[in-house]
Amino acid sequence: MELKEEKRKTIQDIIRNLSKVTNKVEIVDKNLDEIIDFFDKGYPYDEEDPQSIKIHSLRLRLYVNVLKKRKAILQIEMVSSNALLVDFWFSGDDFDEPGWDQIGIKKEEFSGFTSFLIDLYSVYEFKIGGIAIEQDILELYGFGETYPNECYRYENFSPDYFLKESTNFLNIIWREKYKKLSYIPYIHKRIDKEGILIEMGNTYP
Repeated sequence: MELKEEKRKTIQDIIRNLSKVTNKVEIVDKNLDEIIDFFDKGYPYDEEDPQSIKIHSLRLRLYVNVLKKRKAILQIEMVSSNALLVDFWFSGDDFDEPGWDQIGIKKEEFSGFTSFLIDLYSVYEFKIGGIAIEQDILELYGFGETYPNECYRYENFSPDYFLKESTNFLNIIWREKYKKLSYIPYIHKRIDKEGILIEMGNTYP
């Protein structure tokens, strides 16, 4: 997601707009001001180095209704001076863990997560979003660098990598406002707001 305004306001907007998502999202954490303040101030990567880069990161505990009420983590990382990595983490096990209050994901329920991704796309302005197992969107830059790093600037992302290289993503949404795709070697369909939902050929275990 592009960081267009100051960090605090951007994070506040992301959290506030969770209420607009059709799949009901409940925030578990009550100390939101403290969590946002921690992200805004950041912390040094190396506390012993006064010139160390600062890390801006937060985790927010949620319940998200994706066919069922599920535990989730919203993690936001500032990966460059103008780009945020926004992840929703769910347990990927296919069985329930009652002791952890964790609901598993059955193969036939995967379509609910695709609907959730489309729902997020309808609410938030982002260039690319996707669903993967233990991967995040930074993989699709193709750089393999740790962050924060200016190679992950918002304008540096191109669809060329994920259209040519194999990835661990199951579904990807690309916003054609940023680049029209003339050839897509995967099953795909167009959705609202100049979006293309692409099935990457991988299946949920």
